[in-house]
Amino acid sequence: MKKTFFFLLLLSLVHVSQAQFSFGLRGGMNFSRLPSKTYEMDDPQTRIKTVSESYTGFHAGVMAQISLMGVFVMPELLFASTGHDLVLEREGQPDSYFQQKFSHLDIPVMVGAKIGPLRAGLGPVASFLLSSSSGLSSEESGFRERFNPATYGFQIGAGMNLGNLALDLKYQFGLSDLGDGIEIGDTTYDFDSRPRQILFSIGLLF
Repeated sequence: MKKTFFFLLLLSLVHVSQAQFSFGLRGGMNFSRLPSKTYEMDDPQTRIKTVSESYTGFHAGVMAQISLMGVFVMPELLFASTGHDLVLEREGQPDSYFQQKFSHLDIPVMVGAKIGPLRAGLGPVASFLLSSSSGLSSEESGFRERFNPATYGFQIGAGMNLGNLALDLKYQFGLSDLGDGIEIGDTTYDFDSRPRQILFSIGLLF
């Protein structure tokens, strides 16, 4: 029994020693989209709409890759800038377009299969809101958004390693709402704002 135990322990140590570990820098572009919705103001001739078009942001940070026996784990720590477009409509006046911008800290962890330089996997992502800003004055419109400090989502994607470069294309969808609702005057509106993103990333491994 002791011999079997020590043999299994030695075998596990050999496997750990064979694991490949790489650390690097990561950067890229993210293309996010929110569902289109209209919010009516107290004034029936005024409304705010979310524009269902892709918003281009960026992300940058650090990453790691751990590979063993055809399986990889890839945790990342990223600063990300995202947002969405909105339009303020007033009857008899030109539409006013503005952007809601977010800065947040993303922590995705992807697990999957690795065949040669190719990778495919999935995993969770936690996102922590650092700041938000809007081009629309809340004093002017009475429009306020209430955001959650932390949201959670899921990623699926594929990539490849070319020498020291790690290329990845991922799709991310939210599992929790971006916020609790929108306040317009004294009224609060619920909204379904689970963000969806396509991310293209380039990593430099050391």
